[in-house]
Amino acid sequence: MSEIAKRTSKNAGDAGEYYVAYMLSKLGISAALTTSGSSAVDIIATIDGSKSISIQVKGSWARTQPRQWMVGKHIPTNSPDYFYVFCNMSEDISHKNIPEVFIVPSEIVASQSTWQHTVPLFKIGKGEDSKYLDRWDFIQSALAHAPS
Repeated sequence: MSEIAKRTSKNAGDAGEYYVAYMLSKLGISAALTTSGSSAVDIIATIDGSKSISIQVKGSWARTQPRQWMVGKHIPTNSPDYFYVFCNMSEDISHKNIPEVFIVPSEIVASQSTWQHTVPLFKIGKGEDSKYLDRWDFIQSALAHAPS
């Protein structure tokens, strides 16, 4: 059997997007993936079409402390209908671990990102995991508040 090629950050990003779409579907939320690399939005999500939200997914291979991600090349988007989802996938395919998923409203990412070199960086500090780990309720709540 031939050796498998090294996984790249693009592979991590793709895996994260598909995993998030899968989880949203399990929650009864329709998830449409946008064309790869076309915009700052990876997934558009809706429950019944009356309201949609935008999601930017950042995937990585099993990052531990400090948990930090580059969030683009410009000032992060800030909107109540825009979320960042940070996914840590296990690089070891023999482990059946599910990815760690951190769901963070864009207002928090925009206000807490710091500039490192020429890009904004969002960091989840030690002991802050529970604020964002598996917080699918942030997305569910945003979609539940559709205008009448």
